[in-house]
Amino acid sequence: MDEQVKLFGIWSSPYSCRVVWALKLKGINYEFVDEDLRNKSDLLLQYNPVHKKIPVLAHGGKPIAESMIIIEYIDETWPENHPLLPKDPYERSVARFWTNFVDVKSSALRTCLFTAGEEQEKAIRETMEILRTIEEHARLGDENKKFFGGDTIGMTDLACGVLGHWLGVIEEVIEVKMIKAHTFPRLHAWIERFKEVPVIKDNLPNRDKPLLMSIIVIVSSLTMDEEEVKLFGNVLSTYCYRVVWALELKGVKYEYIKEDLRNKSDLLLHYNPVHKKVPVLVHGGNSVSESMVIVEYIEEAWPEKYPLLPKDPYERSVARFWAKFAENLDPTILRFICSLGEEQEKAMKEILEMLRSIEEHGIGGKKKFFGGDAIGFADLAFGRLVHMTEVIEEIVGVKLVEAHTFPSLYGWIERFKEVPVIKENLPNRDRLAAYFKRRREVALASP
Repeated sequence: MDEQVKLFGIWSSPYSCRVVWALKLKGINYEFVDEDLRNKSDLLLQYNPVHKKIPVLAHGGKPIAESMIIIEYIDETWPENHPLLPKDPYERSVARFWTNFVDVKSSALRTCLFTAGEEQEKAIRETMEILRTIEEHARLGDENKKFFGGDTIGMTDLACGVLGHWLGVIEEVIEVKMIKAHTFPRLHAWIERFKEVPVIKDNLPNRDKPLLMSIIVIVSSLTMDEEEVKLFGNVLSTYCYRVVWALELKGVKYEYIKEDLRNKSDLLLHYNPVHKKVPVLVHGGNSVSESMVIVEYIEEAWPEKYPLLPKDPYERSVARFWAKFAENLDPTILRFICSLGEEQEKAMKEILEMLRSIEEHGIGGKKKFFGGDAIGFADLAFGRLVHMTEVIEEIVGVKLVEAHTFPSLYGWIERFKEVPVIKENLPNRDRLAAYFKRRREVALASP
């Protein structure tokens, strides 16, 4: 594609650097638009009206937001240059798992930098546990691999780039050394190799710049149809239903293994040693964790059956963006149900703002669903909130989504629930209500 490529970012952001590295590795010519985060440009706000943040990649006038979503878009748009994801669906899911792990857990790094005393000590311990998990489970260094995916830098390496530069800055600021050669030998060696790759070395922010300390942003094809498919889940986990819906839409036969989350099976702990949670999909002996990572794996393992993602790279990036937006909504909903007074009002205000973003930018027009006339990736991501939100509204006594306040979203909810695959595979409402009532009671009883 010959259209102009622009990257809106700031030089000190590891999120921006991830995209810069990907573009450089691919050999793509682009214009870097340096943003002032205290006075964001109208173009940035136009291109990313939801989060209003960098980085944003504009390609042929089409904007893509979220650093790792941008990187997948780059890899799919220019597949012939330096592949960032492996071809094998399972290996791709592994790369996405660790990418997601780094993004989700990166808040501990931020806390290390911007706190002191007991809170900082706790954040340092959490960070050390995260590093230990990567060291022991990320297959880094297996079979003499130089990088996470093999002999060349891939998507997971770009996601973990924060460890290659910004963590060192944080260590200097807080005067605590977290990664040492004798404590994390694999990670330490990977950092040294990563920083010496010319594309990385030549495109790192100058750590001597004083501005770095003040504005640093912490982060964080094989055909297998005939092989056995198992899903480890729990009937009350709304995350598991995302995977159930994807498998049912694809017509993939599978065995559902019900887990007791108070007494997890050895098999679950073996297949998901990192999070020790459901859902986990096992396909031909390979395990895949994290609900939306699993859904994307299902899409790539069985591409010929009921497509969940569009073929166009830009439309795929849009679907991934809204799927991640749905993930970001989860903790706010949990705060809403597990709090009272001002804290609950604050959570409700945040939820309504996010619902307004979905209403105005995500679902609307003549589309029946997020991606068009059929359920797709983004619908499955938001789908778990449909049943759960209704139950929470009932428990708390506050209506969040009404026909006159969010007409497009309300209409989508009604259509989504009437799709046979969804309607026949929803959690039991009474059991779900009892579960959330217990969670609310326990949370409110805590000092």
